[in-house]
Amino acid sequence: MSLFRDTRAILVESIFWDERHDAVVWVDISAGTVHRGPLDGAVDGSDDEVARLPPPVSAIQPVADEHGGGYIGALKDEIVLLDDHFAIRERLARVAHRHTGIRFNEGKVDPWGAFVLGSMNTTSDVPDGAIYRIDASGRVETLLGGFAVANGFEWPRDASGEPTGEWLFTDTGAQTVYRARVGNGGAPVDVRPYLVGEPSDGLALAVDGALWNGLYGGGEVVQWSGGEIARRIALPAPNITSAAFVGPELDTLLVGSARENLTEESLERSPRSGAIFRIHGVGHGFAPTAFGARAATVPVGEPPASTSSASSAFSAASDERTKRWTSD
Repeated sequence: MSLFRDTRAILVESIFWDERHDAVVWVDISAGTVHRGPLDGAVDGSDDEVARLPPPVSAIQPVADEHGGGYIGALKDEIVLLDDHFAIRERLARVAHRHTGIRFNEGKVDPWGAFVLGSMNTTSDVPDGAIYRIDASGRVETLLGGFAVANGFEWPRDASGEPTGEWLFTDTGAQTVYRARVGNGGAPVDVRPYLVGEPSDGLALAVDGALWNGLYGGGEVVQWSGGEIARRIALPAPNITSAAFVGPELDTLLVGSARENLTEESLERSPRSGAIFRIHGVGHGFAPTAFGARAATVPVGEPPASTSSASSAFSAASDERTKRWTSD
């Protein structure tokens, strides 16, 4: 393990490899900054391009060239399209959260080109976060509610790289990774607890099927295999967040961390909190899908309504309202 970046970030999230720039992209949610830098760049971030957006900036992903290129990002309650240097070029959609204490959290583009985005309650442990799906037209669907901290989205793939129709996601507050099938409209159906008992945050799926998982408050990134923890790697920071395979061969695992929710005493004991750590030799990952790169049509499965009986932990009928953003 070595340091990739140590910029004293408040909350590192949404790490991914941008092959268009041969660079790593990530955000510091609380600071409202987006970073892009070379894999061999200076540890202090002095080689990186850094842009500021209205905080919080919870997630960023690439956009397909046929939809203007650049990036798609999530702010507190808005989904925005960004140009190649992270300036807002279009406000795509807005969600009216249930109350002002809720914000967007991690997001990834699913294998069918839609932006899937979680939310979380920043003021209490009440599970009133949700999962949303945004297509290239700006249409927003609420897929599922009842989360404390919706996080860590991955879609398993077969040996050819095609999606299997399964979906993995976490609720950090519930210390659970859930497994589901992808139903009509992209909704998770037949939702079941899969990996339980660890403060699971970000997920990174390896080509060999292993799942790498940052533990927020656990100070580790762990490898799950066959439903069990096969390997633990201790890191010099307690609050571990995003995980992603990066590099031209997607063979370097980067793991983010956070300084938030730590006392001054804890920060003195763990001064690397807020850094991004680099781990070699643990596998290869998949390249991110660009927003709008494939038709946002998912395999035919059970209708989303079946989620109401999938798990008592969720409510399929979330009462959060979604609407298309319209400016004055």
